[in-house]
Amino acid sequence: MKILLINAFDNGGGAAISCLRLTTELNRHGVFARLGVPEKKSVSPYVFELPKKKTQFSVKIARKFAAYFGKVFSPFTKHFKRKFITTNRIFHSTNFFSETDVEWINDSDFDVVNLHWINGAICNKDIAKIRKPIVWTMHDSWPCCGAEHHPNIAEGDTRWKEGYFSGNKPKTTSGIDLCRKVWNQKKKYFSDLDVSFVAPSNWECDILKSSALFGKKKCTLIPNIIPKDEFYMRNKNYVKELFNIPKDKIIIGFGAAYNIDDPKSMKGSHYLIDALKKLAHPENYFIILFGPAGGAFTSQVSIQYFDSGYISNTNILASLYSACDCIINPSLIENLSTICLEAVFCSVPVAAFDVGGTGDIVQHKFNGYLAKPYDSSDLANGIVYCTEHYGELSENCAQVARRFDTDEIIKKYYDVYEYALNNSIVQKTGLA
Repeated sequence: MKILLINAFDNGGGAAISCLRLTTELNRHGVFARLGVPEKKSVSPYVFELPKKKTQFSVKIARKFAAYFGKVFSPFTKHFKRKFITTNRIFHSTNFFSETDVEWINDSDFDVVNLHWINGAICNKDIAKIRKPIVWTMHDSWPCCGAEHHPNIAEGDTRWKEGYFSGNKPKTTSGIDLCRKVWNQKKKYFSDLDVSFVAPSNWECDILKSSALFGKKKCTLIPNIIPKDEFYMRNKNYVKELFNIPKDKIIIGFGAAYNIDDPKSMKGSHYLIDALKKLAHPENYFIILFGPAGGAFTSQVSIQYFDSGYISNTNILASLYSACDCIINPSLIENLSTICLEAVFCSVPVAAFDVGGTGDIVQHKFNGYLAKPYDSSDLANGIVYCTEHYGELSENCAQVARRFDTDEIIKKYYDVYEYALNNSIVQKTGLA
């Protein structure tokens, strides 16, 4: 069996990392798998660039001009989108266009197509043209929402369940209803789509099953892969010496230190700011910031910090995890948090809001702390609990990590691929 995985990127971002790890492990387990992306950035031998459609010269020139003017007028267009398109701040993708040659996919000798985070890689219309069994891994809720990548929980929007109509948009959302337009296109092209879904978390599986678009489709729960030979506990004191991290402080870690002024930001940085301000004796703490840190965040933090910037080297990343006594995740919504999983594999307790699929990783007061959603005081309680009970919680992390066994994950994926191949309408009717 040959598997074609499709993702928008092969590096950077949780979906790209998870997809590349899956591709690598499939090959290690004897399954021929290749990851197709619009533009290859990694050095993996299993990744290639998807062939592009043959387009007229005039179309290519028009696209280049559009890209150029998009950059030049970027400040204006961003303001225009915020003011007139939609006030719903959740990340959106229309996915109306792409350059992937879907006929190349159909003519290839791949047996199954495994879609991942596909926005910009292959458009909605072309997905409907694929004449091979499709498996779709949900790295977020975009497949069954409108243009949003997550349900719009901030405004109580449940349209993914009932459909996007003219009269059921939240009154708090104004502007052109981009989500409705995208959902209607999905309904048009995806109604008869022959697809099996994979959800990394129980929560994401429930989102799909309750959706108006795909509620009747098969969905299998399969978590993302964390390489246990890369993510494991390092010697704390050695790491602290190496990165000049204080040995006499309580070390807490956090990623995505930006958008703190936006209460609709899914990363929840503003909740962390509030939680940190509620900590007694902040002088006893030291923060490791994973990824880029915004000035608005660091200017409001009275605690000493180390800004690591973006880290691509997993050995360095796991080492910094190991230096922490607690990893904090204040996200408003999560599928299956990569940072939480990696932290647990490195035996570091996690304090997070009890949202989305976080409960699949963190067991309350067993290997971390699940705070009441959007209660910054309880998140502060979680930080204190994790650091005061570090030894016990750290030991329990290993027990939780064993539930995310790579061999078992690959077996489940193979079973889904085999099911899709054997039960595909395309295969049964001989239209491939």
